[in-house]
Amino acid sequence: MTRPCSSLFVLLALVSAACGGSDSPSTPTGPSASTPTRVMSLAGSLAFGSVDIGSAREASFTITNTGTATLTVSGMTVTGGLVEHTRASWTNGAIAAGASQTVRITFEPVAAGTFSGTLTVNGDQTSGINTLPISGTGAGFSAAGQWSGRYVVERCDGTGSVQDLFCSANRGLYPVGTSLPIALSLQQNGSNVSGTASFGQVTGVVTGVVSTAGTLTLQGTAQSGGLRLTITNWNTPISGNTLTGLIAFNVGSDTAPGVAGITARLANVTR
Repeated sequence: MTRPCSSLFVLLALVSAACGGSDSPSTPTGPSASTPTRVMSLAGSLAFGSVDIGSAREASFTITNTGTATLTVSGMTVTGGLVEHTRASWTNGAIAAGASQTVRITFEPVAAGTFSGTLTVNGDQTSGINTLPISGTGAGFSAAGQWSGRYVVERCDGTGSVQDLFCSANRGLYPVGTSLPIALSLQQNGSNVSGTASFGQVTGVVTGVVSTAGTLTLQGTAQSGGLRLTITNWNTPISGNTLTGLIAFNVGSDTAPGVAGITARLANVTR
């Protein structure tokens, strides 16, 4: 009596064994986790145009993180001589994935000139753009710098020994017509000016302002070796890199009575 079914089962088992078949199901391999990204982009215009010295203008730009992880901004830098003329409302912090941060930049020129550079946002971005062009012009007059030249005594008034010895026509050391050296070292913040003035070897601190019309006004006192020099009138026009006009100052002494009142004209004072 034949058993065809049993023979068939045996044959199928042999075929399965020969082909490496297995009754155990395989475990599928899942997708690998993606690498976090922090993609920075900047949008906005930082072209401020012309702004008067002592005034301010504001512009804004946006930092966007289009990545999948939080972007950390560590700071910002600007080039082109714009550091002392600009300030930012926000300079560092975290920007979440898909979020943005608006930054206000104020251009407040403290000196005349045209400035052009690059603003760079520093952070831990994995890709993207982190720079913007930035530019602006400080309009007005600048007194900042190292000035040197001479002044010519045009008038000598006063009393006592100081006037007599300093600038009298008879025996004064510096009578009318005498040319003497003068130098200024000035800094400017807005319209305010500060620094030093040297009348020959006598040096002292000065302060003042520059008007919108370009007139430099100074006041201050210089002292050396018992000699005191006090500015009584300094309102001189700035023409590019040249100072012109009349100045006046009093000269006094710790060892002699009286005072010498000098009026002088600036000559070839340039920077």
